[in-house]
Amino acid sequence: MVDKEQQQRERAYKIWEDEGRPEGSHNEHWRRAEEQHELAEQESEDVTKVNQQADDRFARDDTVSTSVADIKPPSAVSPD
Repeated sequence: MVDKEQQQRERAYKIWEDEGRPEGSHNEHWRRAEEQHELAEQESEDVTKVNQQADDRFARDDTVSTSVADIKPPSAVSPD
């Protein structure tokens, strides 16, 4: 958990710097850093899931041939 907190602290600091180091906005910066971290973790989980599905498809020895062109890379998968 220390790594997550350190990453969040660094994100909040970066947000603070990018906004010109305003006074009194630390709670907002911390909240936004937390949201960004959660979004990044969700995206990572989504990519892992899609990659696992692709690995599973390739591992099966089905008689139906799937072209590499038919499999979308994780970056092309819609989060919806």
